[in-house]
Amino acid sequence: MLTKWMNGLWGGKPKVDLVLDSKGEDPYVLSGIFQLSGSWRKQNIKRLECDLVVVERGRKPLLVEPVTTVLMTRTMEAGGYDEYPFRYELPRNLPLLSEGKSYKLQTRLVYENNAKSFDHDEIVVN
Repeated sequence: MLTKWMNGLWGGKPKVDLVLDSKGEDPYVLSGIFQLSGSWRKQNIKRLECDLVVVERGRKPLLVEPVTTVLMTRTMEAGGYDEYPFRYELPRNLPLLSEGKSYKLQTRLVYENNAKSFDHDEIVVN
């Protein structure tokens, strides 16, 4: 109980951030890095997952397709930092969405006791 309270107070979760590069020659090819940042204590990381989803206001995200899963058994030290490369080619047949809907890359960092940290990055399809 005390650990849970301290995690909330001091940001005890490791964090993940997908940082995408500027668009290159092919707008369907996305690249960048996953940035992992440790918390105030060391934690065991199980996996890093990223999915392409459709998000509509007031509804749960709908899976379009899994993008990547990086399985790992790794200990993130307190205050630690790590990077993993990211590259993904969007399906060429993605339909344009109506107003109020958007495509997003939904990233999850799964660690001890199946706890998760999330990141969301909107993708614009023209």
